[in-house]
Amino acid sequence: MTQAEIQKLASEIIGDGQAPNQWFVTLSPYIRVENEDDCALIEGYNEKDAYTHGPFDNYEDAVDCLDDQELDIKYGVGSVSIEDRQCGTVYEKWLTKKVKVVYEEDSHDDSRLFYKS
Repeated sequence: MTQAEIQKLASEIIGDGQAPNQWFVTLSPYIRVENEDDCALIEGYNEKDAYTHGPFDNYEDAVDCLDDQELDIKYGVGSVSIEDRQCGTVYEKWLTKKVKVVYEEDSHDDSRLFYKS
């Protein structure tokens, strides 16, 4: 199957609750950004940036595929998930960028240009 056919099949059957169950492994460039207040996904990507493997006939094969995937933002893989036909997303792992806000005092003084000491 081509990538377009796999993604179309996945979008049609993931979470539909029907049998036989099938599993898909999806890689996407999304990473989570966490600060003291909340957690959000980094934006700037769309669904076309995701890559889907499958369908797999059993969970073990999907896990083997997931284990072969390395999270590396340099190569556009920020998260990996396993989704199935019965209930949707069953496993996810992702990179988290933790942001710590530090406030520092700063100033700029141009008074020397206007006043002589």
